[in-house]
Amino acid sequence: MKPRKATTVAALAAAALVSVLMLSTPAAASTLGSGYSCSPNGSASPRTCVAFSGDSTRGYRAIAVGTDYFGHVDLWGPGVSFRNSPTSSDPYTDQEGALGSGWLCAHGWAHLSNGSYLDMGMPCVWVP
Repeated sequence: MKPRKATTVAALAAAALVSVLMLSTPAAASTLGSGYSCSPNGSASPRTCVAFSGDSTRGYRAIAVGTDYFGHVDLWGPGVSFRNSPTSSDPYTDQEGALGSGWLCAHGWAHLSNGSYLDMGMPCVWVP
């Protein structure tokens, strides 16, 4: 994979976090936590990412995204009921208003032409 795509994936994760933070009020933004983690699949390029922005007691937004594959992503964690994205190119799902601290995880799956799936990584991030 070319370095440009790795940079694009990192930029996508960062942009998702920035857009979530910009939706917050200025007073709340200073007290919000955020974090993200990406998982490569056999290369240095991230393929599946998980991110959050917010607060474990007032609510946070959780995001799972897969890049550069056709498939789906799963998302689960504290206060997040298991979510599964629609099957698509660069799959994406999120949940707003989750409460609680613990591990927030995503799992990416590429759908192959023979009907099987390829594990695209399972990154997790700690929500304090």
